[in-house]
Amino acid sequence: MQQVDDLGAMYLAAENDRVRTHTAILMIVDPARLPGRVLTLGRLRELVRERIDLVPAFRRRLTGVPLGLDRPYWTETEPDLDYHLREIALPPPGDDEQLREQVARIFARPLDRAWPLWEMYLIQGLGGGRAAVLTKVHHAIADGRAGIQILSALTDTGPRSARRAPEPSEPPEPPPAALPMLLRGLAGVVRQPLRALSGVPAALSGVDELPVFGTMPGARLLGATTSLIRGQRLHTGLARAPRTSFNRQISRHRRIGIATLALTDVKAVKNHFAVSVNDVVMAISAGALRRWLIEHSELPERPLTAVVPVALRDPGATSFGNQLSAVVVPIPTDVDDAAARLAVAHRAMLTALHDLGTTAPDALVDTIRMVPPAFTVRAVQLLTNLNTWAPLTPAMNVNISNIRGPGRPLYLAGAVVESMVPLAGITDGLGLNVTVLSYRDRLSVGVVADRDQVADVQRIADWMGAELELLVGFARPSGRR
Repeated sequence: MQQVDDLGAMYLAAENDRVRTHTAILMIVDPARLPGRVLTLGRLRELVRERIDLVPAFRRRLTGVPLGLDRPYWTETEPDLDYHLREIALPPPGDDEQLREQVARIFARPLDRAWPLWEMYLIQGLGGGRAAVLTKVHHAIADGRAGIQILSALTDTGPRSARRAPEPSEPPEPPPAALPMLLRGLAGVVRQPLRALSGVPAALSGVDELPVFGTMPGARLLGATTSLIRGQRLHTGLARAPRTSFNRQISRHRRIGIATLALTDVKAVKNHFAVSVNDVVMAISAGALRRWLIEHSELPERPLTAVVPVALRDPGATSFGNQLSAVVVPIPTDVDDAAARLAVAHRAMLTALHDLGTTAPDALVDTIRMVPPAFTVRAVQLLTNLNTWAPLTPAMNVNISNIRGPGRPLYLAGAVVESMVPLAGITDGLGLNVTVLSYRDRLSVGVVADRDQVADVQRIADWMGAELELLVGFARPSGRR
């Protein structure tokens, strides 16, 4: 048994009948080399059965503590692959719009906590004889990089699948009885005051960066005073975010936008302007959002702010779970020139990453740590809902993530993986999420939005390509300087 960590407990507590905190990867595959030129569900199931010992997360199931006295535990179980792997087919012609609509429906559905928190869908009927494989994994199990590790365990670097016999293992132990779990929970209650005290200094020093609390009188003074006591550099804090139509309470339904960008173009821009790939992603995201806001007569004078995850996982680490932090960064939606937007985005990220080492990066987690586990769900739900209250200024507008993926071609059960599109969840007050994943010579953009708040989400994905083209124009020899 392994107890769910603080960040995982937060992701679990944030879910309700509308909010889902799982992530997903959509792989488009070409089965032309397979028998019958088709990837079958049986072949995919056999692959997962062979490799499942390489993916411990696929065997983890939640076991709760009676009365919610402590955080739940992960216990091992033997997954039922007939339940976790499913097959559907698109009606003709199987175009991209139909695929996005079907994936949005699947992504909107919650993962059943009575089972290990993952699902895999084989989607047949795409144009050109292709298929898609959608893998959903709960964020409490894996962050973005851990999700890439899961896919790496299931794929090969050559067309011949490296078949391997499953590792012999003893059957998992039966789930623990209620009484031992109750005793564990009572022990957790005894330890709770110590856990709460350990989180107080970090939580107070970062209170001015918390959603909502940072807008309240005295929050900046409290955070600054505690930082000085702890010997930390004073942090000036960010201007609060403007409110947009995607910063309201979300519904149960989703829309998805997908785009593909040439990695060579991104690197050309990166080299020309002496910035990072992540800076380019932030700039083109800001440009695409600016176009959307203008088209909907919503462009505010102040820049939007984005939550940007920062990976803390070592590149060679093989453990699953969450090893990340996040920064809140202003993105230059208020700048009307593409090159100037890139310069502003670059400076904003440099400042945010510098502050990551001088402030409490996990102030929200430290704050939740002070709350008894029995009240964690209510506390997290309250914090997320406060970001939607009209009388209060929101602390952030959008999630933007950039994940480095595999650089060489991959094969899934012998089928060529053409693209890998990342998808991440949205929550109340943050009804829009932009995630970018590199694979081979391209960047895949996955935009997830509330179905009612951003009905034309595909336009945002398409505009990211248009914004990149503007920057590429500067990087060409004949481009403007």
